[in-house]
Amino acid sequence: MGFGRVVWTGIVGMIFLLLTSWVSFSLLDLTGSVTGGLITNLNAGLSALGGLIPGFGGFLSILASMFLGLILILLFPIHWCLFYRPDDVLLIISVILPWILTCSLIAAIGAHSPRGGIHSSLAIGIGYIIITLLLYFLIPLIPGIGSIIGGVIDGLASGLTDLPFALATFTAILEGCLVGAVFGGFIGSLKYKGIGGGKAPKAKKIKGTKIDEAEPTLDSSALCKNCGAKLIPGDDFCTNCGSKVK
Repeated sequence: MGFGRVVWTGIVGMIFLLLTSWVSFSLLDLTGSVTGGLITNLNAGLSALGGLIPGFGGFLSILASMFLGLILILLFPIHWCLFYRPDDVLLIISVILPWILTCSLIAAIGAHSPRGGIHSSLAIGIGYIIITLLLYFLIPLIPGIGSIIGGVIDGLASGLTDLPFALATFTAILEGCLVGAVFGGFIGSLKYKGIGGGKAPKAKKIKGTKIDEAEPTLDSSALCKNCGAKLIPGDDFCTNCGSKVK
């Protein structure tokens, strides 16, 4: 998979993760799980509040649910769930499920090989790591209140996860995208036909001989037109970049 396609699938995947975060927040009560029942039914409260606002109230409540769910997923690492709440299966599912859904969907859309599915999943994680860390280091630069907001963010992160915000989000995103990469690679492998899985090239006679009509001819010297990698006879897609072999 080429660099441009990886970037594109990463951006689309980041949007998908925002959408799938709604599932954990609204349907699995992620807030109640991560706070140990201290805050419950926040999703129902947002829905009720949205009903009081005419017009776009319902849309605003759904949008708020997506962003709140995303913030919680990017803040709580999987290892924190396993260490502090090993018996809370619903919490572990709530934190992992959006990554699995997102990485599987993006691999189904843009990947043609296991490597492509893994690269797409890692691109989602790298994108969110860049955004969260950039915001974290830029917020203290806001005149007057920047340092106060930064201190509050670190205090909340440390109180909830026993980790400073930067480390908590970095590990949460890294662990989540690695779990998603397993499923993304699996989906990519389903779309990749592998060695010998492609259709045999058509042949036609020219002056009593046969030549292959497939382009490019998959002999030992055939190279991918997109990345230059060596092709293997029978491949429908390049094993290096995922481009279709014509």
